[in-house]
Amino acid sequence: MSWFGAAAPVEVKWPLKPVTKQSDPSNPELSSPVEIESTEATKDDVKWKLEYPGQATESFTYYLTLDNGTYVLAQMVYSTLGLAPSVQMTLRIYNADKTKFSKTVSPSTSSMKVSADKHSVTCEQFSINFIPETGSYKLSFHLPEAAIDVSFDPVTEMFKVNDGKSMFGAFEVDGYVEAQFIPKAKVQGTVTFKGAKYEAKGSGQFVKAIQCKPQTLAKWNFFNLQNAKDALMLYEYDKPKSSPSDIKCVSIGAIVRNGQTIAVTTSNRAVHVQKQLDEDFSGYEVPSQLFLTWNGKTKDSGEDVHVEVSLVPTNLVDKIDVLAELPFLLRKLIQTFITAPYLYQWYEDVSAKVTIGKDSFTIDGKAFVECSFLTKE
Repeated sequence: MSWFGAAAPVEVKWPLKPVTKQSDPSNPELSSPVEIESTEATKDDVKWKLEYPGQATESFTYYLTLDNGTYVLAQMVYSTLGLAPSVQMTLRIYNADKTKFSKTVSPSTSSMKVSADKHSVTCEQFSINFIPETGSYKLSFHLPEAAIDVSFDPVTEMFKVNDGKSMFGAFEVDGYVEAQFIPKAKVQGTVTFKGAKYEAKGSGQFVKAIQCKPQTLAKWNFFNLQNAKDALMLYEYDKPKSSPSDIKCVSIGAIVRNGQTIAVTTSNRAVHVQKQLDEDFSGYEVPSQLFLTWNGKTKDSGEDVHVEVSLVPTNLVDKIDVLAELPFLLRKLIQTFITAPYLYQWYEDVSAKVTIGKDSFTIDGKAFVECSFLTKE
């Protein structure tokens, strides 16, 4: 997940070598399942907190899958990871014709104005306005090169798993991830790119997250598939092998069918079936074949639900060195002793196989896939 903000992307090519698809794992090791006692989330969960027990980031991220083939990511991050609190605003636009725009800016922290109810925020040319009556958002992100002005209206209810918090250790100060999700929304508005304004109409997904000590994790996998009526989401992170915690992988999934969230799952996995070393850029082994699986129970009937996605990604839209804009010596210090974060992002046509009880069907759509690497092990 994009918890630092990000520098400008580089030219991308992936895979580096041709891929011959291998058989998917028949019995992959799943995430440590969490017993789901509640998935209810309230408006209080999406207030800006701005105070944490340790170094942390707090982010509001909106993923927009537009009907014209464009994909948009809009994100605001408040961070206390550095010597002083900072704010980062990121806007990324990936068009069907392969043109794209990606930029992160860091306005002064003093320009960040949070509303009295802590639901809305403005920061120079950016604003996120929450409408309590509907749970909707109005997004306005303006840069000289590109802009978005859209409404984000939930189709499904916001959810969290239990209290929304996954701990890294026994205490909050050891680190944690706290997250709430809207797996499917209706998006309507405009995108401005290269001087042209066009309609932005389609589907959206929202993640509000606080990540306390995120630099102590090893990697993230994020998956967001959307079509007109359905959605499929995976939000997953791995702790380093050296972590003393018995829980090595936390994974939260959601399945939306015909505008309803039919299941929230915690027994999932994104498997990097094949990998290639990106030696010249990040030094990480990056997936050239992925297998994703979701497992759980439907919310209403309690039937078994199982989902599989098999993917050889070919449309890499970005690979990003998150620390690239820092001074060289500081960057090398952080990469050597703290974390070396790199993001890889794809936008693919995907077909998911879904089985509920004895019934099976597919969910077809556009999927945004992100793999983030933080620690070389």
